Amino acid sequence: MGAPTKLTVTGIIFLLIGVLVGWFVFPSMIHDKLLKSKALNPSSKMREMWSHPPLAADFKIYLFNVTNYEEANQGGKIVLKEIGPYFYHEWKEKENLVDDADDDTVEFSFKNTFIFDREKSKPLNGEEIIIMPHMAILGMVTMTKMIKPAALGMINKAIPFLYPEQDSIFLKATANQIMWTGVDINCTSTEFSATAVCSQIRENSENLHKVDNNHFMFSLLGVKNGTIERNRYTVKRGYKSPTEVGQVIRFNGKEKLNVWPDEECNRISGSDTTIFQSLVTRETNLGAFSGDVCRSVVPDYVQDNMYNGLNVYEYTAEIIKDHEKCYCLNPEKCLKSGVLDLTKCAGAPIMGSLPHFYKAEAYVNDVIGLNPNTKEHAIKIFVEPMTGTPVVGFRRMQFSMFLTKESKISIMKNLSEEERLVPMFWIEEGLSLNKTWTGQIKNKLFLPIKIVKYVKYVIVFIGVMFIVLALVVNYNSVKTMEVTPNN
Repeated sequence: MGAPTKLTVTGIIFLLIGVLVGWFVFPSMIHDKLLKSKALNPSSKMREMWSHPPLAADFKIYLFNVTNYEEANQGGKIVLKEIGPYFYHEWKEKENLVDDADDDTVEFSFKNTFIFDREKSKPLNGEEIIIMPHMAILGMVTMTKMIKPAALGMINKAIPFLYPEQDSIFLKATANQIMWTGVDINCTSTEFSATAVCSQIRENSENLHKVDNNHFMFSLLGVKNGTIERNRYTVKRGYKSPTEVGQVIRFNGKEKLNVWPDEECNRISGSDTTIFQSLVTRETNLGAFSGDVCRSVVPDYVQDNMYNGLNVYEYTAEIIKDHEKCYCLNPEKCLKSGVLDLTKCAGAPIMGSLPHFYKAEAYVNDVIGLNPNTKEHAIKIFVEPMTGTPVVGFRRMQFSMFLTKESKISIMKNLSEEERLVPMFWIEEGLSLNKTWTGQIKNKLFLPIKIVKYVKYVIVFIGVMFIVLALVVNYNSVKTMEVTPNN
């Protein structure tokens, strides 16, 4: 075999290696590894990080203070002032895990632990006096009016015994009492109406902190801190089908909900909100199911973006969209766009929306003091597409209640007859990965890819050079043969 032939063969070998490995074998290997790396196998590192995350989420809570409660109690329009954020570190862990290898699923319950960050909350410390509609009383009255309006008279008689310090529908308490330690529900009275109401409270006290058989504390989040939720999620582990990792297939053992009037809205779909598949495209459905709102929310792709040197996809989401009419609990009185009725989901007459009624502008003027804007109140998510890692994510939600005059309830008889949706509080739950964590993604994944990217071109270039060299050698050989004289 002559030199040109050897050089040509060597060049072709280099070309084949460069093309096959660089454009086919290595990408396929990375593709396969990325998909399998998310599998929630019991002994895997991913399973440990998924069930007990190494980072706490940022949890902020904002309370709405009624600045004119005396005027509002006499029918005036409510004026609100936002107080917050109260900043907490939220450890969102998964407990009581039960695997089903045949189904390739794992069942669990969330456990949320909140730790107050005094520095990031300054100048707030939780001892601020907040005035807001008394959610426990308002909830009791509203639910009674919906279910058994004839019992409103009994509720009216019971209120002074259960809440002896309440002379209006507006509660005055510290932020810590409202959020965590609770406001007392006094069930010591032997008066008939109080006894009847308290018997119901004792039977349905899972959302209250029970001090003893006669005292219960009502708070927004107190019973959730450091306790394992009763709700059970069953999700795909992604071992047999990597693109299904984290997808919720059952909630509390059921494959569909029984909350909404339409079958489509009762369908359970989307991830558990904490993990997404690898190799995300702009068309990938990144829907997530939340038991807190009894529905799946699908974010909308906005644009390509950059975050700490990473190429990411930016998404946003809404609590409820205009066309999602199947979430209307009362067809004769559907809520206006942007607000979700959580009454059947939460067991209380709570309405969910984005903060300050962002994307629910029809309710902004129900009160004075709101300022909805995209930067502070929209849901925002940045996802690194190769790993499916949410590098930035903010879930924001406001909770409101309808307030109106109720002639059969003494502390509500002077309120405005106009029904108004009043914001109580809103939360922001999220995480922004710092450069240390995004740096690990770049170094462990993108650096090898970058190296291979350049190496494959070097190998192809070497192959081309060998072939060029073969042509040169062959050309020179032929030229030499042409000029050599015959003897």
